[in-house]
Amino acid sequence: MIISFIHAPMRWARVLALGVSCSLVNAAAVAAQDSTTLRTLPPFENHGFIQVYYRTGDPLTKDGYRLRKVDFKFNGILTPKLRWRVTFDAAKVISLNTATGDVADTAVVTNVSVDQKSRILQDAALTYLANRYLSVDIGQQIVPLGLEATTSASYLETIERANFEAERSRAVGLGDVRDIGVSANVALPAGFEGHVGMFNEMGDDQGSTDANDQKALLARLVYHVPLLPGFQFGGTGGFEGGPVAQMKQRAATEVQYRNSLVTLRAETMAARDGLLRRFGWYSLGALRPTKDVQLVARYDSWDRDRTAETTLSNAFERQITVGASYLVESGLAKISLNVVRQTFPNITTVPDGTFALLAFQALW
Repeated sequence: MIISFIHAPMRWARVLALGVSCSLVNAAAVAAQDSTTLRTLPPFENHGFIQVYYRTGDPLTKDGYRLRKVDFKFNGILTPKLRWRVTFDAAKVISLNTATGDVADTAVVTNVSVDQKSRILQDAALTYLANRYLSVDIGQQIVPLGLEATTSASYLETIERANFEAERSRAVGLGDVRDIGVSANVALPAGFEGHVGMFNEMGDDQGSTDANDQKALLARLVYHVPLLPGFQFGGTGGFEGGPVAQMKQRAATEVQYRNSLVTLRAETMAARDGLLRRFGWYSLGALRPTKDVQLVARYDSWDRDRTAETTLSNAFERQITVGASYLVESGLAKISLNVVRQTFPNITTVPDGTFALLAFQALW
């Protein structure tokens, strides 16, 4: 009797376990049937890019490593005409915007907020393919400002972009910036390429809502010459109205010839942000004697404030860059060395210098 009493709960436990197992098996079978007959997940892809470099010799920057980029890119197909993409840069470091005021003749911080441009979210957009020539992007995306600025970092000839894109000590960068808006993109068989968009700002409001009622209009037009494959030229224009302190303007030109052996490229960029006037240009040449080796040289001129010449924040700057790159692991990885001569010809308080960048990057 005692033995039967002890074994009865065990039998009931086995029966209960068997029932639960059957239920789970049936649920899995139903789910599998639903997944194959009722709904198929749309295909998607993921890609990534990592770039790390070491900087040494720059009198304005301490020697050290920098995790330049850690991109994770996801994209997929929702319908035959609808695509999606989301991109993150995990190397970004959150920064703060601060506002100061005077309290009892003392400057104090009155407001602190997260700089939305420092968040890791890069692209987050939907693309509608209207036809074989026209597509429309809506969401957060790179704004159409110039050629190099809209080229992926993994395909650049130099480690750093030109100064008017990379240097952001005054206002927002003039390229390689993102904002929220809508753009139309067209590529015609005759060689014409066009990108026209309306955004909250020109890269100021990445990841946030617009701070004013005015919108930024940007257009980039390019012509690829059919009789000379690899040769293209074009320009970019942009405008945002409003009060003088808010008004923004952009004007840029670009020209490039590229084939498997050489790249020759030049760009200019003029900008107005309120009362601030900026202008930059560069010319670049790259030679690829073999499929794994690339040699590059660039002359870069950058005036971050055309109305002043007193400190580093407004000093006119010139750079001459020479370098070499070597592709490894079937082109999925690259080792690069750039030597940069940096001068500030109009100001003596900022030291000139020569520094080196040694970078390793991988793409998948």
